[in-house]
Amino acid sequence: MVPISLVWKYDPERGKQQLRSKDGVHLPKERSAALQRQDPSGVNGGEPRKIAVDGRRWQSLLYSLPHMIPMLVTMIILCINIGQVYWQDLDQPNQNRTLQALQYTAKAHEMMIIASLTAIVIYRIQHDLSGSNGVPLGLLAGGFLFASPNFPFSKEFFGGATATSYSKGPLRFLPLSFLIVLCMALNLVVGPSSAVAIIPRLDWWTVPMDMAFGTDYTERVYLNHSKAELWPANITKAIYGDTNQCNPNGTGNYYDYCPVRAMNVVFPLIEIYGIQATPPNIIISEDSKIGRFLTSKDDPSSDSGWTVTSTAGSMFARDFHSYLTWLADNSSILANIKHPLLRPSFLDPKFRMRAPLVQTQCRAYSAPNFKTDRFEFPHDKLLTPPLDRYSSNQWILPNKFVMDLRANAIDARGYIQKLHAFDWYDTASNFSSQGAPSLGAVMFYQERDRTNNKLVEGLVTCSIDGRWAPVEYVLDPRDFLTIRQVSPLAMVILNGTYNPEPNELIQMRMSLDWANSMNVPAGAPNSTMTVVEKLLSVWSGPYYNINSDQPSIDSFLSTALGLYLTEGLARAFSDPRKATVLYRQSRDEKGPFVRRLDKPNGQPLYSNNQSQGPWEKWAPQNGYTEIKFTLQRHGYGYCFEGVPIKLSSIVLVLYLVLALTHVVSMIVGSRVYRGYSSIGELLALAWNSASAKELKNTSAGIDRVRTWRYIVRVGEVAGGKRLQLRLGDDKERTHPQPQPGVEYV
Repeated sequence: MVPISLVWKYDPERGKQQLRSKDGVHLPKERSAALQRQDPSGVNGGEPRKIAVDGRRWQSLLYSLPHMIPMLVTMIILCINIGQVYWQDLDQPNQNRTLQALQYTAKAHEMMIIASLTAIVIYRIQHDLSGSNGVPLGLLAGGFLFASPNFPFSKEFFGGATATSYSKGPLRFLPLSFLIVLCMALNLVVGPSSAVAIIPRLDWWTVPMDMAFGTDYTERVYLNHSKAELWPANITKAIYGDTNQCNPNGTGNYYDYCPVRAMNVVFPLIEIYGIQATPPNIIISEDSKIGRFLTSKDDPSSDSGWTVTSTAGSMFARDFHSYLTWLADNSSILANIKHPLLRPSFLDPKFRMRAPLVQTQCRAYSAPNFKTDRFEFPHDKLLTPPLDRYSSNQWILPNKFVMDLRANAIDARGYIQKLHAFDWYDTASNFSSQGAPSLGAVMFYQERDRTNNKLVEGLVTCSIDGRWAPVEYVLDPRDFLTIRQVSPLAMVILNGTYNPEPNELIQMRMSLDWANSMNVPAGAPNSTMTVVEKLLSVWSGPYYNINSDQPSIDSFLSTALGLYLTEGLARAFSDPRKATVLYRQSRDEKGPFVRRLDKPNGQPLYSNNQSQGPWEKWAPQNGYTEIKFTLQRHGYGYCFEGVPIKLSSIVLVLYLVLALTHVVSMIVGSRVYRGYSSIGELLALAWNSASAKELKNTSAGIDRVRTWRYIVRVGEVAGGKRLQLRLGDDKERTHPQPQPGVEYV
């Protein structure tokens, strides 16, 4: 069978093209229809002439729209985050649906940016391909390989990036290579960057106080204490007031603000601890309408008799409650916030809120020889600076002190006066040159041996280290029950991961007169027992030794003393006669007035006609310290804080700079390239181009890097009627560049 060569010819009689053989013979109708189904556009003549390069500026503006839309959206997103726009409170209606819709919005934004980046690279390749210098063969498909992260590491890319331009040297194509790599990198990270910037974050957001009270008022809150007396390093009885004032008429009914009043709170908890061996975590509300957490943590690694105890200050709990009450009565904004929060702090950021934190370590000596044995205050666990420098020192308890304490429980004739005796030891004075802790405690005890039912004597020594630790207080205006103390210090100290900054923890020196004011007679009839001995009597009481889960004597004593001393320290400066005051100035009143927070409608303590001068100067000189309350709300919003949003912003700004540069270049140059903008169009152009001898033996692939370095250009042929791909060195510029506005076949 002889093959037939087919051509299309125009039939003037039928007014349309007919498929004929090369000799002009009409083909049978069946074969003609089959070939047309294979090529419906026809051979050699199915496409009209078209412009390859458009030089009209309005076309450039039109082609820049796909870039301007994602650019505008990106700028709006960045402005919202930089402007810290708040969206809405948590638990609003249809909130989850809106957040889910924003995820689709972020995906649409990502797709627009990827389309823009692809168009930028393709445009640059079209521009160079239509220019005099051309594009290396290895970079020709760079705009279509965004989904291939291996492309920058291929021979194809390396060959194109290192190609040499005859006219501009070996680095001519590095900018195009860098543009391709940059756009591919942005393509990989623009998705999460868009999501981070568009989807609001759940956090606590500050509410400006002028929104809460309006601009007509000036409110300032002052503690009725100076900075110097808030966190004293020397704890003396004078700081807390005279014990006789705390115990009127010797009745034992101590005022709430007295340190020894802590016994009423701690004793029932210690009874439970003696049975369950669980360190207490309790809420105290006895001294105020707002509660405080009193928390004790023991050594998680072993039963070493080491505990860390902390709580909020009683004065702060009382005064914060007064402020919350005043705030609820004077601001309507709280009713419109679903999840409000108040954070008190001092104006000076270096002066921080603090709370008592007490470390206690005890060691038990069972059945010792009181005349010859040496008793040491343990401190191998107390490594908070500066105690870590003295970890090898031995703090030995004098033998006379031990014998005197034992004689307090057993008289010279051997009669038992009480099962145990307790006393403080002034470690700060006796071991001052050896880096001693704040205070020492010693307990003589007797327990019954289960094997022979005899009493066995023992001794427990305790090292007590008190600190004023920096904390952050938070209050919920909707819940007047508790003041929350945000402080991880207890756990990080116990875990050994705490590395404090210099002067971060203020070490206390607890004087004996203050310690003795915490150990007054218990007041029981016919008893010489003190309040601390009453507290420690739980260990030898009727509930002890019932089961093996109960704490050891050293762990029990460590927890009991830690709770009692911490609660006593927390009651510093809580005398209600020195309440926190409020400075307020409004347009309705003649000048500033200063009133107590707990009596906001009472007689002003200060007015502008006082001879002492302005309040702002008079207050610090007379022991007043200003504090501020930051009102926050829990909800969704945008901000520019944190590493994720900053990295996302860098990605989006890089895209903006790249897209803006591209749009300006395209509009100023007034060039729009319509041809060879896809893989299919490039293949069609290659099929219509003459074969290149340089690509000999490449029909099965390309192995050599140098082949990818050949320069490809688009040039006119056939007298300027057609375009072809030309391969070779760019010094051979025998074919003119495509001209703007010219139609090519």
